[in-house]
Order: sequence, then structure tokens, then C-alpha cells
Amino acid sequence: MNIGIKLSRLKTENFIWFVYAFIVIAALYSNHLEEDYYTKKDKQAFYKQKAINITVLTIAFFIYLYFVLIITEDLNNMEKNLQNKDYLITLAKLVGAILFLIGGAIQVISEITQTEPDEIGFI
Repeated sequence: MNIGIKLSRLKTENFIWFVYAFIVIAALYSNHLEEDYYTKKDKQAFYKQKAINITVLTIAFFIYLYFVLIITEDLNNMEKNLQNKDYLITLAKLVGAILFLIGGAIQVISEITQTEPDEIGFI
């Protein structure tokens, strides 16, 4: 792979790490709001927490989608040879990225469809 492409991808991944920092802060605040809901029965806190979770999970979904697309591009640029260790590793990365993408989609859908908090959430 061209060094220019690698450097461009690293810049994008650096940006993604900053996005993850935002996700951590948002998730901590969301947990605080959820705690307020459980301790004070504050419905407004529940709806704010739900909106934050949907936003965070949607952002994460698009990050996973980015990695699926990048890995797919890498696979398309490689010789299709199951005897090649690099090809197999990249294929395994694609499977993992697809599973994260599916998991992210399920999380977004479950958060959107949840109407009442019946248990402590998972992000």
C-alpha cells in the first residue's frame, strides 16, 4: 500500500480517537442521567440519556462502517489467495469489523425502540 494512503488513514484514525474521547465523556454523562432517573425518578433525565445513547451509538456505527469499507478496500487490492497469511488476517479483520457493525446496528435499534428503562443499559 502506498505510504500516502497509509498516512491519510492514520490522520483519519487520529480523528476517530478524538471522537472516541467525546463518546467516553458523553457515555459518562449519560450514565449520570440514568442514575438520576433511578434515584429521583426524573423522566426528563431518562429521555436526555436516551438521546445521548442514540447519538453515541450512531456515531460508533459509522466508525465501524468506515473500518468495514477500509478493510474491504484492502481485500480488493490483494490477491485472493487463502494460502497468503496477510490475506487471511485481513479477511479475519473484515469478519470482526462486520460483527462490530452488526452489533452496533442492534444496539442502535434496541436503544431507539426502548420506551422505558427496565434494566441498566449497555454501551
